[in-house]
Amino acid sequence: MAVAVIFGGRSCEHDVSIVTGVQALGELRAYKPVPVYIDADGKWHTGNALHTVAGVRAGKGLKSVHMRPGGNVLYYGSGRAAARIDEAVLCCHGAGGEDGSLQGFMELCGVAYTCSGVLASALCLDKAEFKRFAAAAGFPVLPHAVYTREEWESDICAVADKINEIGYPLMIKPARQGSSIGVGIAENEAGLVECSRTAFMYDGKIVAEKLLTDFREFNCAALSDGGEVRISGVEEPIGWKKFLTYSDKYAGKAAVKRRIPADIPDETTERIRSLTRRVFEEAGLSGVARADFMLSGGELYLNEVNTVPGSLASYFFVREGMSVSAFYCALLSAARKANDKRRRAVYRFTPPCGGIKR
Repeated sequence: MAVAVIFGGRSCEHDVSIVTGVQALGELRAYKPVPVYIDADGKWHTGNALHTVAGVRAGKGLKSVHMRPGGNVLYYGSGRAAARIDEAVLCCHGAGGEDGSLQGFMELCGVAYTCSGVLASALCLDKAEFKRFAAAAGFPVLPHAVYTREEWESDICAVADKINEIGYPLMIKPARQGSSIGVGIAENEAGLVECSRTAFMYDGKIVAEKLLTDFREFNCAALSDGGEVRISGVEEPIGWKKFLTYSDKYAGKAAVKRRIPADIPDETTERIRSLTRRVFEEAGLSGVARADFMLSGGELYLNEVNTVPGSLASYFFVREGMSVSAFYCALLSAARKANDKRRRAVYRFTPPCGGIKR
């Protein structure tokens, strides 16, 4: 089976996606994967240079490619076939790559793909909709309010009323953004205005949630091969201050450290792992996903779920003894099984009695 690794994308998380994609290409070396890089303008490229971060950034020797709905062939700009793609390892973080858009395109092309499907991907990238789902399903979530750019511009007093029901201080987040991009802390109304202006640069919808003080963050991953779901141990990012910023996460040697396993009681670990399994199953997730939690005053809250986590969360399972090969075998197995289910559906229908009468 021909495997492609698709990474980059027209997203604020473009640079993070490059790192994830290049890492996956190296770990999938035995499959001889086809690299497909989506640049910041949304154009697709392939070429041997894409196997290193430096090669991606240099952009030399790359060839423009594209796919057409209805077929799993990757074409050069000339129209000549470049490669067949049976399975795609999706490494695009954020808008256009993690929100169901790329997943939907893969389905139109008949390509099996790793990670969750269209609906689950869209649900988890949208923090507002995810919190609505999580609260309705009985998961512990922080008090929060949602407002749009239109509401902010037409009736800021109504937005203020929503905010006052929660109370300051608040964490202000673009609803459909990741990697802490556009996130800020509002201590008062002046801070709310400033943070909202920043957040609206990245999305037209904002989630304002109650800011916890003296809290800890924890992450836990789930991996499915299309049947069995394996839940990882729990990690704790350490060394950050008010909240985990983009720099905290990706500033190389200056980035925060991670304690695995987290230094918490066994019962807290098992509760996090249980909630991770439950949200993976109830949200209809597939492949691999990482759930993020916050703990404050003995109360545990589900913060969000990443359906294309950084490094595809492979390190969670490798540290527990799973080989890199076994990790990708599970991912690709889940992709094939999901694709097989889609193929079992009937997409043609012959109306009875000669069709529709006009």
